[in-house]
Amino acid sequence: MHTADTKTRLAKNCWLKTSQRGVSPTLRRRLITVGWGVGLGQALGLVLQGISCAWGQPAVAAERIIFSYGPIERSIQVRQLEEFAQTGQLDSQLNEYARLLNLSPDQLEQFRQALSTPADFGVVAVAQFLYTPQGKLLLKQVSRVVQTPSGQAGFLALRGALILAAADSQSGLTALNILRYYPTQAIRIDVAQGLAIVDLLNQTLSQSSQAIGTIQAQSLAAAQISPETATAIAQAFGQLDSERVYTVRIFDLNVPGQNTPADLYLPEPLPGIGASPFNRPVVVISHGLGSDRNSFAYLAENLAESGFAVVAVEHPGSNAQQLAALLEGQVSSVVPTAEFVDRPRQVSLTLDALAREARTNPTLRNRVDLSRVGVIGQSFGGYTALALAGATLDFTNLNLQCSPTTLNLNPSLLLQCQATLLRNPGTSLIDPRIRAAFVMNPIGSALFGQSGYDRIEVPTMVVASAADTVAPAFPEQIQPFSWMSDPERYLVLIGNGSHFSVIGDSTEPGQVIPVPPAIIGPRPDIAQAYMEVLSLAFFKVHLQGDERFRQLLQPSFVENFVSLEPLPLSLIPGQPPVQVQGQPQNQPQNQSQNQLQAPLNSTPTTVIR
Repeated sequence: MHTADTKTRLAKNCWLKTSQRGVSPTLRRRLITVGWGVGLGQALGLVLQGISCAWGQPAVAAERIIFSYGPIERSIQVRQLEEFAQTGQLDSQLNEYARLLNLSPDQLEQFRQALSTPADFGVVAVAQFLYTPQGKLLLKQVSRVVQTPSGQAGFLALRGALILAAADSQSGLTALNILRYYPTQAIRIDVAQGLAIVDLLNQTLSQSSQAIGTIQAQSLAAAQISPETATAIAQAFGQLDSERVYTVRIFDLNVPGQNTPADLYLPEPLPGIGASPFNRPVVVISHGLGSDRNSFAYLAENLAESGFAVVAVEHPGSNAQQLAALLEGQVSSVVPTAEFVDRPRQVSLTLDALAREARTNPTLRNRVDLSRVGVIGQSFGGYTALALAGATLDFTNLNLQCSPTTLNLNPSLLLQCQATLLRNPGTSLIDPRIRAAFVMNPIGSALFGQSGYDRIEVPTMVVASAADTVAPAFPEQIQPFSWMSDPERYLVLIGNGSHFSVIGDSTEPGQVIPVPPAIIGPRPDIAQAYMEVLSLAFFKVHLQGDERFRQLLQPSFVENFVSLEPLPLSLIPGQPPVQVQGQPQNQPQNQSQNQLQAPLNSTPTTVIR
């Protein structure tokens, strides 16, 4: 444990001088320049110079943790936690706290491991993220609970401790090491604020669990079918597969203003089948944050084999290369703020480019029908697809949900709230060529709000994953689905599915940042097979007007013919509209939103000072 001798006091003073203003814009520009020119080692040195004034100089360490609850205060020494982490033995004070909290031996061991297990993040990645709008918002939320001894939000102190802990080559980014680098001799934990978060978390989890259970029960209840209906559904399912009568040619589609071409999957009829190569309906695919145009190649190929021309768009401001550049210190933001506008416009420009090629390129002449266009999007791509389909941005709602006085437990808002920085964006990014939208794990609850979702007037299928911790199912898909009014809408729920279950493997190794299997969740192959069947049936009905396959968009098909463990599948059609937590239809937006995200002075259980 470091002590506050003369050297460390000087280091603390130096840290305070720099941390009060953060790393200067000039220094940050130097970091990026050096990162490109002479390597990340020197860039890292500049980061640490800007925070602690000298590489290797220790800051004053926190020696006590003060727990305050109103006028009541209790404290423990950090060395007690260090001894527990090393030996597994609780001293009398910690043992009493463990008894009061009713912690089991397994819970104590988990806590012990959490104290000293390093997070696998490099210092450049940590530093870069904590200076992004998302990192700042996250730090502000945490610093409401983790405070300086005087009870002030320790935003800068926490950021400095996280970066310096990540830079420690011996211990790394651990809970104990963050305490070692926290630049005050004590850390105050506001128990009331912490309990407010726990209470809101419990409310949110309960609300989500009840909504998911309701959807699964409604889907199962609606799935009862007669033998005759089962036979008809089986025949339609067989027909869906039998119409896979095309091979696929892939072309580069150059789009003016875009450095990376889109991939055009063009269906070519198999010999002797008699299928038409002309006037094929078009589906555009928009990938999510950190993915690329190859992430949904499995969907593109499946649709093209059944006669759809498919265009997979690359969004350079939010693809895998953008995130890799952030982690390597080459860029300073998760996404450029303009990406919220650029993404939908890139899709529209891609359709413009396809229209030009269809007029001028003999290979494409009369091959695509731009009066029948659908869009697929996942996560940030789901936002993109919804905006193109008619959802309008609601900046009043966005500013409310992203207010500093609002506690949010929805991780996707870390991205959505960046849109508050947009300048003169307008409210509509609609493309009138879009006739149907298929969205997986979409985000948009704050961006669009109830009024924005109500503007969607094209058939829409919304896919949610019950175990999605990035864009949670209840606030980002289930509740927004209840705000939609177009009768041709469907809500699909993948039980035990994660945010990453539907994302395919990129065909270009090294282009997409790998996600650990434990985060992806069980059997993504099953989830992706679901998406192939449902997207094909959806676009057969809503782009081709083939009513034979409408019965495949019903709970009876999903429950009896498709659903598999460990990812049970449920489906709710738009009529009757799904009811969320007993919430009446057309409930005022702010009232509905406040069920999840309570602003300052709303209810005692969710107030954060």
